[in-house]
Amino acid sequence: MRPAHFSEQDLARLALSAQLKYLSEELRLAVAEPDGPTADGSGSVLAERVLRVLDDGVPALQDALVAHLRARDIPWAWIGPRTGLGQDDARARWGRTEPVRLADARATAAALDEWYVRHAQLEPLAHVSNPVSRLLGDVEGDPQRCLICAKYAGEAVPAWAGRPQPPGGHLIDDGTWRVGHGPAGFWPRGTLLIESHRHFLGHAEIAPDEATSLALLIRRLTDPLKEATGAPRVHVWSNMEGTPHFHTWMVPRVTEVPSGRHFIANPGYCTAVEAEEAVHAIRKALESHARTEADT
Repeated sequence: MRPAHFSEQDLARLALSAQLKYLSEELRLAVAEPDGPTADGSGSVLAERVLRVLDDGVPALQDALVAHLRARDIPWAWIGPRTGLGQDDARARWGRTEPVRLADARATAAALDEWYVRHAQLEPLAHVSNPVSRLLGDVEGDPQRCLICAKYAGEAVPAWAGRPQPPGGHLIDDGTWRVGHGPAGFWPRGTLLIESHRHFLGHAEIAPDEATSLALLIRRLTDPLKEATGAPRVHVWSNMEGTPHFHTWMVPRVTEVPSGRHFIANPGYCTAVEAEEAVHAIRKALESHARTEADT
């Protein structure tokens, strides 16, 4: 039985979104899949996989899309020409389709919300926790949220916002500032992300003791970061464009990378393993500097 709080339009939209997710995920995986000969040596394994996905996924997507349109009372005169069948043939093919039924519509919506958020880039919906559920009749859209507060609360956030446990663990967490490696797929090896524990937006709201401790923290990190990465320069900037929570980036620029605006526009990226190795090297350099200061 259809749950009372989900309309036929809601269920049809969820089924359409689920099919779009399936097709998107299958094609995403194919982007980096290696190719090779088929078992009989006559064709391409990659092409065989992609064609199989399209053969299965596109008709199912078309079915879900038509069900979504019919749930919204879109006429066959509009649907027919756009499916390439004409009004009468489209009605003959889909006119007796049963209304969409989902075993657990709320679970389907929640899974789609999390999937979308984790794969979001810089679009506005990256800041919303329920990008799919908000489309349903009985659900209110969430206001844009702070992704830094959200990730430490255990909520799903886009990959570019990082994870509660950064690669190699936090280098420093003193109750005022957290310091960890930036998200590996979006920043070069050795990039450090400094996040405030307290939620505030920018430098105008920073407390005097926080301002002092931040300056000392950047000073403390700079030389170990240079030593660990071999970078002659470390770029430091804050803009709070990604999320409205104070954070500062420390990005090492190695010698072979162009300087200036070119570097800021495209600083590079690294793998998770490279990020962990960099954190290990920075941690050792920090410990070495601490011992030296203690001896002087």
